[in-house]
Amino acid sequence: MNIRMRGFLVALTGALLVGAPAAAEAQVQVSGEGRVGVALPTGDLSSEGAEAGLALGAELMFNFQRNLTAYVGLNRHSFSCDRDCDLGRNPRSTGLGAGLKYIMHGPSDAHWWARGGLVAHQIVTDDRTGSRNLGFEVGTGIDMPVAPRLHLVPHLSLISHEAGRVGTATYLNLGIGFHYHFN
Repeated sequence: MNIRMRGFLVALTGALLVGAPAAAEAQVQVSGEGRVGVALPTGDLSSEGAEAGLALGAELMFNFQRNLTAYVGLNRHSFSCDRDCDLGRNPRSTGLGAGLKYIMHGPSDAHWWARGGLVAHQIVTDDRTGSRNLGFEVGTGIDMPVAPRLHLVPHLSLISHEAGRVGTATYLNLGIGFHYHFN
């Protein structure tokens, strides 16, 4: 694990510990989010012949403070690959992600946010499964209310993780989701 990842883990742990006293006094808000979008490969993935594909994700979120939410989720980012592609048939990056989301409240009901976290993903094809590797994700989006507990969430994120012989799997995820507040 490199220095940046260790630093992020220390910062994540510290932020959660700082939020613990507030969470003990107030009820922790729990929400879920489902997303669909397009995965746009860059760098080594693009050089290997990968093209845009379907991105899917689902997350649970725990809001400990007014502006700070911890999230954990599952992701599957598929890529299109024609005959000239060196990745194999039906390549995809699958795995887990977790991190912190910082919410900026404004005068309207819509809330802009930024987030960052760690991913544990692997490149999988119809022919082989790669090793799971740590990486990172950063993203931004807007939660726009459409019903009392339901928000529409357009978002953009950058995901990057080691991918064995491919090198580094780096791609953009552009999509839309629905965010539901359980309490």
